[in-house]
Amino acid sequence: MKNYTAFILIPLFILLNTTILNAQDSSSGCKVIALSLLASYKGECKNGLANGQGEAFGMQHYTGSFKDGLPNGFGTFYYDDSTYHAGYFQDGVKEGKGEAHYLHKGKQDSVIRGYWSGNEFRGKKYITYDFDGASKFDRYEIDATPQWGHTISFEVMTGTGSPKGYAHNLHDAGFVLRVDDVTVGSNAIIRLLSQVDTPTKAFITYDINTFPVILFCHLSNGDTFKLQLYKNAKWTVRLFMDK
Repeated sequence: MKNYTAFILIPLFILLNTTILNAQDSSSGCKVIALSLLASYKGECKNGLANGQGEAFGMQHYTGSFKDGLPNGFGTFYYDDSTYHAGYFQDGVKEGKGEAHYLHKGKQDSVIRGYWSGNEFRGKKYITYDFDGASKFDRYEIDATPQWGHTISFEVMTGTGSPKGYAHNLHDAGFVLRVDDVTVGSNAIIRLLSQVDTPTKAFITYDINTFPVILFCHLSNGDTFKLQLYKNAKWTVRLFMDK
């Protein structure tokens, strides 16, 4: 009788475990591309990548919103047993309002609340860039798209303009200021995509391979300025000079 019972229970046990595994693997073929979350994923899927609400495990653990295989939107990222971040993410890094929690055994948790950009804490205000050239221009505007991108476009507008277009001689009447050159710090690579000059404006666009990045910009009048960009985006920098 005992052998007969075991004969019945073993197939049932195998069937039960198979059902559980299939349930856990309901997103089979759906990938997470964050290196620390590669072990398993359960949640919504689109085009073979984690998209929507889900949960991923690996060396670390994340539960929340995904887009194209990476944490995007609101979620909670558990870095280890004593540290987690609850807040907004973009392309797998902390971007926007959030809370960093540090757990202490037998003591009150330490919590840092505020805003992150480019995976770094920026303080009580949402700051996505740092610009040291404000005094060199009459006005400036620096904007970033909410979605991912990897370009920066400079638009330099000169009040007087030039009837004959861009003038190479700084003493020419109606000189049109422009960004002549941009170099980068750290391991970033920048590549010129396009450049157009008009009688009143100078346009130039670069591709940037990584963020955050520091740009050292050289103007045609000999001035320089530094611009640090924290987040992945399509950036537009508008510089105004009434000359």
